[in-house]
Amino acid sequence: MKSFRQLLKDRSGATALTFALLLVPIMGMTGLAVDYSRATNDRSRLQNAADSAALAGASIYTGANAAAAEARARAYLRANLGAEADAVRVSFNAANQKVNVTLDSQTETVFMKLLDKDTVSIGVTAQALAPLKPTSTKITIDKVTGYWFKRVSIIVVRNGKEVVVGTIKYTAYDHNAYNGRGGGVTVPSIATPITFDLGDYTKLYLKMEIKNDGCDIGYKNNSTGRYVNCVATTNSSYAKYNSTLRTDDPATVNHLFVDGVQLPAGSKPPLDDLMNCDQAEHKHAWEDGGGWADQDFFYSIISSCKSVDGEYVRLTH
Repeated sequence: MKSFRQLLKDRSGATALTFALLLVPIMGMTGLAVDYSRATNDRSRLQNAADSAALAGASIYTGANAAAAEARARAYLRANLGAEADAVRVSFNAANQKVNVTLDSQTETVFMKLLDKDTVSIGVTAQALAPLKPTSTKITIDKVTGYWFKRVSIIVVRNGKEVVVGTIKYTAYDHNAYNGRGGGVTVPSIATPITFDLGDYTKLYLKMEIKNDGCDIGYKNNSTGRYVNCVATTNSSYAKYNSTLRTDDPATVNHLFVDGVQLPAGSKPPLDDLMNCDQAEHKHAWEDGGGWADQDFFYSIISSCKSVDGEYVRLTH
């Protein structure tokens, strides 16, 4: 009996037994960490490949050549993944000027095989926008008010040089028109659409030039009464505008409202904020500087567009 009690109290070998019992969960947790790290690295590599493929496809996508865009995207996948590209399941979609690439793959496990888990599924998605670029725009003047002369111009940059591709202007005439807000004459006339071809360019912005006496440069108002009387003059004081507002100037961009929304001060709006390519009519309104409550130069704008051949292509997801 004494020997039996001693046997029960004997603790020799207990540490080894405890370690043996804990070894399985310890190895399991270590294996999970190692295999998770492998899967994370593989997912990051696939994401980079998907991003590259989506950008490549979007760089040539025109809205009507999805097959060519897909072929280019798959070529970039093969360049980045090599033979592994054949083992990756690829889902490709192009619509609404967006190219989507989804990749699904399996990462082989090392330690998790002990738990009967041979692979871990990984999947990534990338989306790139292939924006359209305005090639022409149709403008219709809706209404212009004020005492000041105003000229709105479309400016493009070609080969480093600024080119005026179109202008619409307003010359003041009657200070009492529109309940004292002032009215005048526009070129083109109100409600007469005019189309401006933009051609090739690397940059586009809108500009409003203002002369406070109501007359264009080279002219002066020869009247102090209700009606403006513009007469030619060689006086240098009338040979320049009093102020210039530009959408590429963060200090004056907020003078333009697009569809009733004021462009934020300090910003540089993207091209599609100025000339949207959805083939719908959009409303522009300029404030010449006299007050923000009511704008002064209103016109409608509809743009025709084409793909930009890689320019402005960007990831959106």
